[in-house]
Amino acid sequence: MNDKVKIKDLVEILKKRFLLILLTMIGITAVLIMTSLYLVKPTYQYSIQVLAGSLGMDDQVSSMNKVQENRQLALSYMDTIKSPQVMTGVKEELKLTGSNYELLKQISVTNRDNSQIITITVKDSNPELAKSIAQSMANQSINRFKNFANVNPINILLDSNIIEESEHLFPKIKFVIIISIVVGFFAGVALALVQEHFDDTNFSDAELDLLGLPLLGKVNVNTKGKKMRKIRYKTLSIEKRGEYSGY
Repeated sequence: MNDKVKIKDLVEILKKRFLLILLTMIGITAVLIMTSLYLVKPTYQYSIQVLAGSLGMDDQVSSMNKVQENRQLALSYMDTIKSPQVMTGVKEELKLTGSNYELLKQISVTNRDNSQIITITVKDSNPELAKSIAQSMANQSINRFKNFANVNPINILLDSNIIEESEHLFPKIKFVIIISIVVGFFAGVALALVQEHFDDTNFSDAELDLLGLPLLGKVNVNTKGKKMRKIRYKTLSIEKRGEYSGY
């Protein structure tokens, strides 16, 4: 019974403070959307894949040795990608002003278990720069690894018919709008509850009982749709006032 009363009271508060909740939700939603679009730097991601070793197998006897060789080749190549020589070469080619450590934080190199495919991913606020860094890093790391290890079967997996662009990771406008509306709504509800808590102009039946005040009755003051009749009062003259006062 108490839960039903609390839910009913909450619904009444939401109805009474509906305008406050709506304005709060609109204001917070607008602020969050404008902040994410104009103040927060966007993040773009570009990935490029490199194949280490050959995929063909001559016979079953040599296949095991080939798999082991390709695995070692992939692991060795992954160590070369983030080497200082490759980082410096990428910075010189693209004329980047940041340090090697800052460039290294933008790059991630992944490889699934027993896979010959290495994925180089670069994140940056500039989509074209992210793509350029990924391509430069793949090319320079392959060239340096071939020169050091004297191996050839390392190539970039790229379809010439597909023009890949950087992926927009954040902020995504649909996600931002949904989150902003949810945050704005709950903020409006919280503000309405706080305002209701500090509002001492209205008391419920339960609050009157707690204060020890008897409830004699209720008056419906809803005059919506009804016309109020105005009554004009005339000011009495001095003689009339004397007659009514008994003088």
